[in-house]
Amino acid sequence: MQVVRAIYDGRDIRAVEPIKVKRQTEVLVIFPDEAEKPGTMEARRLLRGSGKGEKLTEKLLKYRADETANESR
Repeated sequence: MQVVRAIYDGRDIRAVEPIKVKRQTEVLVIFPDEAEKPGTMEARRLLRGSGKGEKLTEKLLKYRADETANESR
């Protein structure tokens, strides 16, 4: 089973990325329920702390320093 992002415009479903299937295949289309989407503040609350221990700030600062050094060349 594979998951592919697609856009539904009210009439057609168009894949956003290539679909790698060798033959005609039956598919199951699932539309996410809009009511289940958390609000912005709730999403932030749920994500808070999810990257603990991954040193994301240090990685970001190193990446920015590297990019600045590359731009200077």
